[in-house]
Amino acid sequence: MDTLLVVGDGPVRDKLVAIAQLLGWEVHATATAEEALARVAQADAVVVTSHDVEVAGAVLAAALAADISYIGQMGSRPGQDKRRQWLLEHDVSQAAQDAIHGPAGLDIAADTPAEIAVSILAEVVCVLRDGKAISLRDRPGPIHPELTSGEAFCPEG
Repeated sequence: MDTLLVVGDGPVRDKLVAIAQLLGWEVHATATAEEALARVAQADAVVVTSHDVEVAGAVLAAALAADISYIGQMGSRPGQDKRRQWLLEHDVSQAAQDAIHGPAGLDIAADTPAEIAVSILAEVVCVLRDGKAISLRDRPGPIHPELTSGEAFCPEG
């Protein structure tokens, strides 16, 4: 089971939690750096929705140090620049920061909080499963190449 840590508050955070739970993931959500820092090392993915530079910076630095598989930061490009500057000022190199997906999410023209959450979680799944973010229509071959013909099934019916 994948474990997601969401740090921040607001409607996108709420949708991230709800949709990740539908995926069957273990989800921890907090708005405080202290609680996030206590949980970060156990996460497979960390998504920061907080716009507080101090909270975001501390959590991103800890996630980078813990070598978390997916580290995402929601927010505008100017906001990303502020967090990157905070990280540089706290001895996190630009090379290390390249592991941060910021702005988090795939470009699916998301607009609502739920769509933004889907965009972010799609990117998380892609990274955790070493996928390619392309339409199945545009990918040649079987959908599940690891299975033999006729072996694929929908587990939920």
